[in-house]
Parts: sequence; C-alpha cells; structure tokens
Amino acid sequence: MSLYTSSQWKQFRETIIDSDGHRCTNCERTDKEVTLQVHHLKYEKDRLPWEYATKDCVTLCKGCHAAEHGIIPPNFGWEFIGDEDLEDLIGTCQKCSTSIRYVFYIFHPNWGTMEVGTHCCDNLTDSQVASNKRESLNKYKSRKKRFLSSSRWSMEKGIWKIKQGTFEVNIQEVNSAYYITIHELKSKKPYKNLESAKTSAFDVIESGELINYLEEHKIKFDSPKKKSE
Repeated sequence: MSLYTSSQWKQFRETIIDSDGHRCTNCERTDKEVTLQVHHLKYEKDRLPWEYATKDCVTLCKGCHAAEHGIIPPNFGWEFIGDEDLEDLIGTCQKCSTSIRYVFYIFHPNWGTMEVGTHCCDNLTDSQVASNKRESLNKYKSRKKRFLSSSRWSMEKGIWKIKQGTFEVNIQEVNSAYYITIHELKSKKPYKNLESAKTSAFDVIESGELINYLEEHKIKFDSPKKKSE
C-alpha cells in the first residue's frame, strides 16, 4: 500500500491542514479553491512521512507545492530505502505514471520519498537494485510454488514428509492444527492449515534461518538432536 494512502498519513495530513486553517500558507487560497497538500520543510531518510514534528510541515496548494519542489523530481541523488509487492497492477509510478505492481521507495534529501517502478528505480539510483530484487523475488516465488506442490511430498502414518536440501521436513496434524518438525527440531507454533505450515518450512530453509540456528546452537547438520525451538 502507498505510504500516502495509509491511515497514518491521512490523519497526519489532516492535522497539518487543519492547523493551517485549511488554506495554503503561501498563496492563502483555501481548500474550496485549490487542492491542498502537506509539504515537509526538511526530510530525514529513516522517517516515514508522518513521523515528523508538526512544526516541520506546512500546508501548500498543489501549485505552490510543485514550485517548492522544483516542479519535477531530480534525476539523480536518489537512494533506495525499501520495496513492496502490491500483488497486482494497482500502484502508480510517481516518476513516469506507469501502472506498477512492485513499488520501490526511494529517497532524496531535497525531495523526500517517492514511489516508483523497477525501471525508474534503477535509473534514479543509478543501480540495478530494483532489477536484482525483482529477480530474487521471482526466484523465491517460483521455488516456493514448486515446493508446495512437489511430488516429493509423501504421507507416512499421518505425517507429511519431504527432503529439502539436507533437511527432512515433517508436518503433522494434531487437533486440527499443523506442527512442523525439521531436523528433529519441533516447532511449538501451530499452523491453521497444511499450506501455511509448508510455507513456513520452506521459508526457514530457503532463507538460511535454520542453518544459522544450527550453527548458533552448535547442532551438527548430519547428527540432529531433539530440541524444541
């Protein structure tokens, strides 16, 4: 979801506009005459748009706001700060107005945060960060899909089993909940259905989290010990 459609931003925005009497602090036109927006007087890279002191924000009309920012965003000096998969083409690149599914958040010290697509992110940050993340995400989704529906899954004595890498995954249903055991390490967390249990098992192996756990607790890969997470 866009940062600027979130409930936190809408509430913050309304506070600033109300504090300024519902009029542009520059040209003094009201919200009955123009579209009002909130302008940040300064930007901090690690802050969300609503995480500012109210004194650091003012109400401007759309025209005055555009003029304050130099009308169009700069083509350099941007830094990647995060990304989001909207699951459908419901986003809009704020640079080229293209419909996008994958939103990349970039930051400029004189402009603030902007939401863009893969191509614009790479161009504005002079990097391949968006392309690389898209490739990594697509690879993850493809692997997960194949894991969930793999013919390697077998059922033995009421337990779903599969070998993933060097690890054996067991999933057992108990009282309408599903429990995961990997490398004889039994998770205490119940899952509401088989697919969510399979997904969790895939993630802990794919991400390397399980390997890190074994190394941290000095558990050998080829000689597991029974131990609860």
